[in-house]
Amino acid sequence: MTEPRMSHEQALDLAPLYVLGGLERDEEAAVREHLATCPLSHAEFEELGGVVPALIEAELDGLELVEPSAGLRDQILAAAAADRPAATAAPMPQASGPIAFPSAEERTARAERRRTSSFDWALRIAAVLAIVVSGAYALSVQGQLDRSKAFDQAVAAVVDAGSQPGAKTVVLATQKDQHGAGIGAVAADGSVVLALRDLPATSGQQSYTAWVIVGSAAPVNVGDFSVDASGVRAFTTKPADTPEGAIIAVTLEARAGNSAPAGPIVVAGQAAAPPAANG
Repeated sequence: MTEPRMSHEQALDLAPLYVLGGLERDEEAAVREHLATCPLSHAEFEELGGVVPALIEAELDGLELVEPSAGLRDQILAAAAADRPAATAAPMPQASGPIAFPSAEERTARAERRRTSSFDWALRIAAVLAIVVSGAYALSVQGQLDRSKAFDQAVAAVVDAGSQPGAKTVVLATQKDQHGAGIGAVAADGSVVLALRDLPATSGQQSYTAWVIVGSAAPVNVGDFSVDASGVRAFTTKPADTPEGAIIAVTLEARAGNSAPAGPIVVAGQAAAPPAANG
Protein backbone atom coordinates (compact mmCIF):
# COMPACT_ATOMS: atom_id res chain seq x y z
CA MET A 1 0.00 0.00 0.00
CA THR A 2 1.31 3.42 -0.87
CA GLU A 3 2.17 5.57 2.14
CA PRO A 4 0.26 8.86 2.36
CA ARG A 5 2.02 12.06 1.52
CA MET A 6 3.15 14.32 4.35
CA SER A 7 0.40 16.25 6.11
CA HIS A 8 0.60 19.92 7.02
CA GLU A 9 0.89 19.12 10.75
CA GLN A 10 3.70 16.64 10.13
CA ALA A 11 5.62 19.22 8.13
CA LEU A 12 5.30 21.79 10.92
CA ASP A 13 6.53 19.22 13.47
CA LEU A 14 9.67 18.70 11.40
CA ALA A 15 10.32 22.41 10.75
CA PRO A 16 13.10 22.82 13.41
CA LEU A 17 15.13 19.88 12.13
CA TYR A 18 14.45 20.83 8.50
CA VAL A 19 15.96 24.30 8.82
CA LEU A 20 18.98 22.82 10.65
CA GLY A 21 19.51 20.10 8.03
CA GLY A 22 18.87 17.34 10.55
CA LEU A 23 16.34 15.22 8.62
CA GLU A 24 16.87 11.99 6.76
CA ARG A 25 17.08 12.51 3.02
CA ASP A 26 13.65 11.09 2.22
CA GLU A 27 12.08 13.11 5.05
CA GLU A 28 13.74 16.26 3.77
CA ALA A 29 12.55 15.52 0.25
CA ALA A 30 9.00 14.95 1.52
CA VAL A 31 9.08 18.27 3.37
CA ARG A 32 10.29 20.04 0.24
CA GLU A 33 7.50 18.53 -1.83
CA HIS A 34 4.95 19.49 0.81
CA LEU A 35 6.18 23.08 0.88
CA ALA A 36 5.96 23.24 -2.90
CA THR A 37 2.40 21.89 -3.09
CA CYS A 38 0.61 22.85 0.14
CA PRO A 39 -1.42 26.09 -0.08
CA LEU A 40 -1.42 26.67 3.70
CA SER A 41 0.92 29.07 5.52
CA HIS A 42 4.38 27.83 6.52
CA ALA A 43 5.55 30.90 8.43
CA GLU A 44 7.25 28.66 11.01
CA PHE A 45 9.85 27.63 8.44
CA GLU A 46 10.68 31.24 7.60
CA GLU A 47 10.86 32.24 11.27
CA LEU A 48 13.09 29.32 12.28
CA GLY A 49 15.22 29.70 9.18
CA GLY A 50 15.98 33.28 10.13
CA VAL A 51 17.12 32.62 13.71
CA VAL A 52 20.83 31.99 13.11
CA PRO A 53 21.23 34.74 10.46
CA ALA A 54 19.46 37.13 12.82
CA LEU A 55 21.83 36.22 15.64
CA ILE A 56 24.82 36.75 13.40
CA GLU A 57 23.47 40.06 12.09
CA ALA A 58 22.74 41.33 15.60
CA GLU A 59 26.20 40.38 16.81
CA LEU A 60 28.20 41.47 13.80
CA ASP A 61 26.21 44.30 12.32
CA GLY A 62 28.60 46.33 10.17
CA LEU A 63 31.56 44.06 10.96
CA GLU A 64 33.63 41.79 8.81
CA LEU A 65 33.48 38.08 9.70
CA VAL A 66 36.63 36.56 11.14
CA GLU A 67 37.69 33.11 9.94
CA PRO A 68 38.04 30.65 12.87
CA SER A 69 41.35 28.92 13.42
CA ALA A 70 42.00 25.88 11.22
CA GLY A 71 42.06 23.55 14.24
CA LEU A 72 38.71 24.70 15.63
CA ARG A 73 37.07 24.68 12.20
CA ASP A 74 38.30 21.14 11.48
CA GLN A 75 37.04 19.84 14.84
CA ILE A 76 33.57 21.27 14.30
CA LEU A 77 33.33 20.00 10.74
CA ALA A 78 34.47 16.56 11.85
CA ALA A 79 31.85 16.48 14.61
CA ALA A 80 29.14 17.62 12.22
CA ALA A 81 29.99 14.80 9.83
CA ALA A 82 30.27 12.11 12.52
CA ASP A 83 26.72 10.71 12.32
CA ARG A 84 26.04 11.34 8.62
CA PRO A 85 25.56 8.19 6.50
CA ALA A 86 28.66 7.01 4.71
CA ALA A 87 28.82 8.12 1.08
CA THR A 88 28.12 5.47 -1.53
CA ALA A 89 29.41 5.24 -5.05
CA ALA A 90 25.92 4.96 -6.51
CA PRO A 91 23.91 8.18 -6.82
CA MET A 92 20.65 8.60 -4.95
CA PRO A 93 17.69 7.32 -7.01
CA GLN A 94 15.41 10.06 -8.27
CA ALA A 95 11.73 9.73 -7.44
CA SER A 96 9.50 9.61 -10.47
CA GLY A 97 6.26 10.25 -8.58
CA PRO A 98 5.03 11.79 -5.36
CA ILE A 99 7.44 11.27 -2.46
CA ALA A 100 5.89 9.05 0.22
CA PHE A 101 6.21 10.12 3.82
CA PRO A 102 7.99 7.42 5.92
CA SER A 103 5.81 4.81 7.60
CA ALA A 104 4.82 4.99 11.26
CA GLU A 105 7.48 2.39 12.14
CA GLU A 106 10.17 4.32 10.34
CA ARG A 107 9.10 7.58 11.98
CA THR A 108 9.26 5.96 15.45
CA ALA A 109 12.76 4.61 14.81
CA ARG A 110 13.97 7.93 13.46
CA ALA A 111 12.46 9.84 16.37
CA GLU A 112 14.45 7.63 18.73
CA ARG A 113 17.66 8.29 16.78
CA ARG A 114 16.93 12.03 16.84
CA ARG A 115 16.43 11.98 20.61
CA THR A 116 19.81 10.33 21.13
CA SER A 117 21.54 12.82 18.83
CA SER A 118 19.70 16.01 19.88
CA PHE A 119 22.41 16.84 22.39
CA ASP A 120 25.02 16.50 19.65
CA TRP A 121 23.05 18.94 17.50
CA ALA A 122 22.86 21.39 20.41
CA LEU A 123 26.61 21.18 20.83
CA ARG A 124 27.19 21.82 17.14
CA ILE A 125 24.88 24.83 17.08
CA ALA A 126 26.59 26.14 20.21
CA ALA A 127 29.97 25.64 18.53
CA VAL A 128 28.89 27.65 15.49
CA LEU A 129 27.57 30.45 17.70
CA ALA A 130 30.82 30.30 19.68
CA ILE A 131 32.71 31.03 16.48
CA VAL A 132 30.43 34.00 15.84
CA VAL A 133 30.82 35.36 19.37
CA SER A 134 34.58 34.81 19.53
CA GLY A 135 34.89 36.40 16.10
CA ALA A 136 32.89 39.40 17.30
CA TYR A 137 35.14 39.68 20.35
CA ALA A 138 38.22 39.60 18.15
CA LEU A 139 36.69 42.31 15.97
CA SER A 140 35.93 44.38 19.07
CA VAL A 141 39.56 44.15 20.13
CA GLN A 142 40.65 44.96 16.59
CA GLY A 143 38.32 47.98 16.62
CA GLN A 144 39.98 49.23 19.80
CA LEU A 145 43.40 48.78 18.20
CA ASP A 146 42.26 50.67 15.10
CA ARG A 147 40.97 53.54 17.22
CA SER A 148 44.22 53.60 19.18
CA LYS A 149 46.23 53.66 15.96
CA ALA A 150 44.10 56.47 14.52
CA PHE A 151 44.55 58.57 17.68
CA ASP A 152 48.30 57.86 17.72
CA GLN A 153 48.54 59.16 14.15
CA ALA A 154 46.55 62.27 15.10
CA VAL A 155 48.83 62.89 18.09
CA ALA A 156 51.89 62.49 15.87
CA ALA A 157 50.56 65.28 13.64
CA VAL A 158 50.09 67.51 16.70
CA VAL A 159 53.60 66.77 17.95
CA ASP A 160 55.03 67.57 14.52
CA ALA A 161 53.16 70.89 14.39
CA GLY A 162 54.09 71.70 18.00
CA SER A 163 57.78 71.20 17.32
CA GLN A 164 57.89 73.99 14.74
CA PRO A 165 59.35 77.40 15.69
CA GLY A 166 56.81 79.70 17.32
CA ALA A 167 54.25 76.92 17.84
CA LYS A 168 51.99 76.84 20.88
CA THR A 169 50.30 73.85 22.49
CA VAL A 170 46.92 73.29 24.09
CA VAL A 171 45.44 70.53 26.25
CA LEU A 172 41.74 70.11 25.55
CA ALA A 173 39.97 69.05 28.74
CA THR A 174 36.52 67.48 29.02
CA GLN A 175 33.86 69.97 30.07
CA LYS A 176 31.08 69.32 32.59
CA ASP A 177 28.60 66.60 31.57
CA GLN A 178 30.45 66.02 28.27
CA HIS A 179 32.68 63.33 26.80
CA GLY A 180 35.94 63.78 24.93
CA ALA A 181 39.51 64.96 25.34
CA GLY A 182 42.51 65.80 23.21
CA ILE A 183 45.54 67.92 22.53
CA GLY A 184 46.38 70.52 19.93
CA ALA A 185 49.18 72.63 18.51
CA VAL A 186 48.90 76.14 17.12
CA ALA A 187 50.96 76.50 13.94
CA ALA A 188 52.72 79.65 12.78
CA ASP A 189 49.72 80.70 10.66
CA GLY A 190 47.36 80.44 13.63
CA SER A 191 45.71 77.21 12.51
CA VAL A 192 45.22 74.58 15.19
CA VAL A 193 46.13 70.92 14.63
CA LEU A 194 43.82 68.82 16.82
CA ALA A 195 43.90 65.22 18.02
CA LEU A 196 40.59 64.32 19.69
CA ARG A 197 39.24 61.11 21.19
CA ASP A 198 36.18 59.72 23.02
CA LEU A 199 33.82 62.12 21.26
CA PRO A 200 30.20 61.00 20.72
CA ALA A 201 29.54 60.35 17.03
CA THR A 202 27.66 62.99 15.08
CA SER A 203 24.38 62.17 13.38
CA GLY A 204 22.10 63.89 10.90
CA GLN A 205 23.17 67.51 10.44
CA GLN A 206 25.14 67.62 13.69
CA SER A 207 28.65 69.04 13.54
CA TYR A 208 31.49 69.74 15.92
CA THR A 209 32.80 73.30 15.58
CA ALA A 210 36.23 74.59 16.65
CA TRP A 211 36.41 78.11 18.05
CA VAL A 212 39.24 80.51 18.86
CA ILE A 213 38.45 83.01 21.61
CA VAL A 214 40.90 85.85 22.26
CA GLY A 215 40.28 87.89 25.39
CA SER A 216 36.81 89.45 25.41
CA ALA A 217 36.45 89.20 21.62
CA ALA A 218 33.66 87.13 20.10
CA PRO A 219 34.46 83.46 19.36
CA VAL A 220 35.71 82.85 15.82
CA ASN A 221 34.53 79.76 13.95
CA VAL A 222 37.68 78.10 12.58
CA GLY A 223 36.14 74.91 11.21
CA ASP A 224 33.42 72.29 11.41
CA PHE A 225 33.92 68.53 11.41
CA SER A 226 32.04 65.28 11.96
CA VAL A 227 33.01 62.30 14.11
CA ASP A 228 32.30 58.64 13.36
CA ALA A 229 31.60 55.81 15.78
CA SER A 230 35.28 55.48 16.69
CA GLY A 231 35.10 58.79 18.56
CA VAL A 232 38.54 59.72 17.20
CA ARG A 233 39.18 62.74 15.01
CA ALA A 234 42.24 64.46 13.59
CA PHE A 235 41.39 67.96 12.40
CA THR A 236 43.26 71.09 11.34
CA THR A 237 41.38 74.37 11.65
CA LYS A 238 41.48 77.38 9.35
CA PRO A 239 44.23 79.94 10.03
CA ALA A 240 43.23 82.58 12.57
CA ASP A 241 44.66 85.06 15.06
CA THR A 242 45.56 82.58 17.81
CA PRO A 243 47.99 84.19 20.24
CA GLU A 244 49.31 82.73 23.47
CA GLY A 245 46.49 82.68 26.01
CA ALA A 246 43.76 82.21 23.39
CA ILE A 247 41.05 79.72 24.30
CA ILE A 248 40.51 76.83 21.91
CA ALA A 249 37.06 75.28 22.34
CA VAL A 250 35.05 72.63 20.53
CA THR A 251 31.24 72.69 20.65
CA LEU A 252 28.63 70.25 19.37
CA GLU A 253 26.25 72.13 17.10
CA ALA A 254 22.94 71.16 15.54
CA ARG A 255 24.41 72.11 12.14
CA ALA A 256 27.61 73.40 10.65
CA GLY A 257 28.36 77.00 9.75
CA ASN A 258 27.33 78.83 12.91
CA SER A 259 28.82 82.30 13.42
CA ALA A 260 28.38 82.02 17.19
CA PRO A 261 28.35 79.00 19.51
CA ALA A 262 24.86 77.59 20.15
CA GLY A 263 25.66 74.09 21.41
CA PRO A 264 27.47 72.85 24.53
CA ILE A 265 31.25 73.19 24.88
CA VAL A 266 32.60 69.64 24.74
CA VAL A 267 36.34 70.24 25.24
CA ALA A 268 38.41 73.40 25.76
CA GLY A 269 41.93 74.53 26.59
CA GLN A 270 44.29 77.53 26.50
CA ALA A 271 47.09 78.01 23.99
CA ALA A 272 50.48 78.20 25.69
CA ALA A 273 54.06 78.43 24.53
CA PRO A 274 56.11 75.28 25.12
CA PRO A 275 58.12 75.38 28.39
CA ALA A 276 61.44 75.57 26.49
CA ALA A 277 60.32 78.80 24.80
CA ASN A 278 59.92 80.49 28.20
CA GLY A 279 63.48 79.84 29.33
